[in-house]
Amino acid sequence: MTRLRASIVVARFALRFVATFALPLPLAAQSMPTAPLTAAAVRHARARSNAAIAARDTETLASLVTPSYHAVSSRNAHSDGRRNEAERWRQQFTAHADVLYVRTPQDVRVFAPWEMADERGTWVGTWTEPDGKVTIRGRYSAKWRRIDGVWLLEAEVFTPTSCVGSRYCSRPPEQPK
Repeated sequence: MTRLRASIVVARFALRFVATFALPLPLAAQSMPTAPLTAAAVRHARARSNAAIAARDTETLASLVTPSYHAVSSRNAHSDGRRNEAERWRQQFTAHADVLYVRTPQDVRVFAPWEMADERGTWVGTWTEPDGKVTIRGRYSAKWRRIDGVWLLEAEVFTPTSCVGSRYCSRPPEQPK
């Protein structure tokens, strides 16, 4: 199975999961039991993040990050904090009705004494630009912290490795001055 096909399968699963188990409350409002200090619990938190993206649930996406969260996007945009992260997702969902990102963990390591975890994996993003469908993919690294029994993202860095389908892919990001 090609990587693109595998990513599409994962995205379809996330959409079916959300549709099948949709509750009247947003994912963020559901009470969460104390998460164990395991790689499986971190992977479960990542699955919640993927499901929230598929559901366009900015409230849940914001609830999955620490107040001091920091992200560096594939185009070198920096985002700090919960409020900015929620706004960044709102902008993405508004700009592209079909935007979808799926992050697939390949390695998760938990340092139980400090309640932290390192996650490394691959990601794929898709959406439609006026001149075609964009498929961008790459690798990511994430730092998780377990706070009050819940795994939250402290930081993420997304590095692109390929982009096809639109002029979007040929426009390099602006360089900082």
